[in-house]
Amino acid sequence: MLGLLALGLTAVMIFTLVKNALIGTQLSAKDSFTGTVELLIPISTHSEFYLEPWVRNLSYMRSVGGQVRIHILIDGHHPAINAWRELNQKIPYVEIHTYLTKPPGREGVPWMIEQIAPMITADVVIIGDAELVPTEEAFASIGKLVSEKQKAYFVLPQTQRLTVVGEAIAAINPTLALASVFGFRRIRRNVSHPLVSIAQGWMGMPSALFRSFDWSKVNIPSWKEALAKGWDVENKSYILAFGERHLLRYYPEDVMVQALQLKTYWEELWRKGERNGLCLYLAVLFIWSFPVFFFLSHPFWSLASLILLVLYRFFTKIVFQESFTSMLLHPVAVVVWVGTFLWWAFEELQLRFGRRT
Repeated sequence: MLGLLALGLTAVMIFTLVKNALIGTQLSAKDSFTGTVELLIPISTHSEFYLEPWVRNLSYMRSVGGQVRIHILIDGHHPAINAWRELNQKIPYVEIHTYLTKPPGREGVPWMIEQIAPMITADVVIIGDAELVPTEEAFASIGKLVSEKQKAYFVLPQTQRLTVVGEAIAAINPTLALASVFGFRRIRRNVSHPLVSIAQGWMGMPSALFRSFDWSKVNIPSWKEALAKGWDVENKSYILAFGERHLLRYYPEDVMVQALQLKTYWEELWRKGERNGLCLYLAVLFIWSFPVFFFLSHPFWSLASLILLVLYRFFTKIVFQESFTSMLLHPVAVVVWVGTFLWWAFEELQLRFGRRT
């Protein structure tokens, strides 16, 4: 029964991923946009920041002029604030906004967005994660898509190749899981929304849609899940898009640092109360890891699941531009993800058990 379940769910993921790849929109370097764009990047406690790629990419943006403004929203005393200030000194259209205190009982990210919302006047507004580094073409393409359709787009990033093992680990993340289940309208509220909360991406929207959202009523950590839930109540949809090479997701080059970061990631998800997203991602992780951990006990089903998984990885290469080498290291990546989860869970249980005794 376990093998049949893994096999069936893998087949469903393949179907959904291919469907989303066929109907999803790709950011294109050929797109042009004459309007204005503002990008909001809320920084929470464990947000990562990669100064060199930001400086490199933004320094090439010669033609954006007054079209693009980037707002960095920092909750409290973040360790990367000096790096962001360095970026601010080099790039004039990057603005730093620090919020040292917030009202009791309010989550930092939605509260910061609420504070800056009256200052946003662009035609297209984007809210994005700090780990994502855009090119000039990313702003033009998402601006064109949003202005033409007058709808919101959730743009999934590519994974930047730094090390082969690192790419393999970074590739099987909640963003990929979201792409594999997104699109089932009947279950979107129960499946896509929790995964949206822990996936990484850009949410681009028309300015009118951004201004109509009441952030004062939002008190959950994830701005992505807040938008998805709020728009569902108002029967407004958002479209899945893929960043190609114009929106890149970075990660630590050192694999050990990456593993430690994943352990912190599990802890952060639990601390923020994003339990549904965590459970759903663990279910997807089970599908990806089934041939690795259950080969001896379920050899037939594991082999069948492995064949489907190879097919699945073939399509993820097409969609997310992965390298063949990192795809071959899928079992290693699974072991790292599952291992860091068990590492965190063991320490959490040990801590709680120790407190009770």
